[in-house]
Amino acid sequence: MRRLLLQAIFLTFGLIANLYIVGDVSAELVCGALLAICCAAVGEYARSSAWTIAILLMLDCGACFTPSWCAMMPVAAYNAAMLPAVSQNVEQHRAGRNHAGLRSQLPNMPQYDAMQITTVIARWVWIIPVVATLVRCRNAGAHADDMGAALIAVLLALHVVLGFMVGLLCARNVTLTRQNRRLQDSKRDQIRRLRSQLAESEEDRAASVRVATLAERTRIAREIHDNVGHMLTRAIMQSEAAQVVAQVSGQEQAAQGFAQIHDTVGEAMTLVRGAVHDLKDEGTDFVAQIEASAHGLDDSSTVNVTLSNGIDAAPAAVSRCFATTIREALNNTIRHSMARNVDITLRDFPALWQLRIQDDGACGTMAPKETSTV
Repeated sequence: MRRLLLQAIFLTFGLIANLYIVGDVSAELVCGALLAICCAAVGEYARSSAWTIAILLMLDCGACFTPSWCAMMPVAAYNAAMLPAVSQNVEQHRAGRNHAGLRSQLPNMPQYDAMQITTVIARWVWIIPVVATLVRCRNAGAHADDMGAALIAVLLALHVVLGFMVGLLCARNVTLTRQNRRLQDSKRDQIRRLRSQLAESEEDRAASVRVATLAERTRIAREIHDNVGHMLTRAIMQSEAAQVVAQVSGQEQAAQGFAQIHDTVGEAMTLVRGAVHDLKDEGTDFVAQIEASAHGLDDSSTVNVTLSNGIDAAPAAVSRCFATTIREALNNTIRHSMARNVDITLRDFPALWQLRIQDDGACGTMAPKETSTV
């Protein structure tokens, strides 16, 4: 809208100058004004199109033969300056050709086509009417009565140059605006990628924390089982032995005391055993346990194991059952078959979980057989 307002100002000044020189509104002036309005509208909404170039050439050529049309030259010069430079068209043409993979196929293609040559002509042809106006001003300078009209004509020529300069500034502003939008789009895209990477990092960190937590629970359960459990078991056995010795010696009161100690330590052992099982269940990561069972023998065997796990989580008992089954099936495959590949598939159905283990082992010329299916 601002560019249209500038062109309206240029057109108004040109019409006022033409009326001062001619003193009348002719049909040629009205046609030229209408053509200038069409040039401004098409140039605003269809810049660098064939219609814009055609109207510019019509307006410039008409101004060479119709002096009254020189009043519309600022609008023509403004829209000529808004046309893209030929270097930009050539770069876009080369970029499109390179993107399409045609550079090697068409190495001798000319850099300028007919449209680009026409754009060059339309961009600079407004100089011809300006030169013609200055020549007429020089011829009119010999008569003193025409000095005012000659001065107005010179000012009009300068106004045309001003219109071209303003058009260059507006074209530069449009280019910078587009570049700014591209930079903003690129920045937003980078921000989205960074946010996506940050979210993935947060997920990885949360998964690492969870794995570390589960590993710590498993370690605590193992420590309790190996240390406290063994000590309580020894205390139970010692209390039972002391109770038997007291009964044989006839010390009933001591035997009852050892029996109470036995019951207390046995109850503690039961509580510790329950706590150990709870920690082991909470420290069971189904996916990690299945991965470890499936690829636990990769370093010591030549069998290629392919795991397809469609189950995200399962109870600890099911996890241990699946892990034990997978390890046993892989041991049997390695020891008793000539298999090179083993496929392990876990499926999550609405009413059940399925574990399917199949290898390509064969005895002699027998067809591939299924090792185990659960």
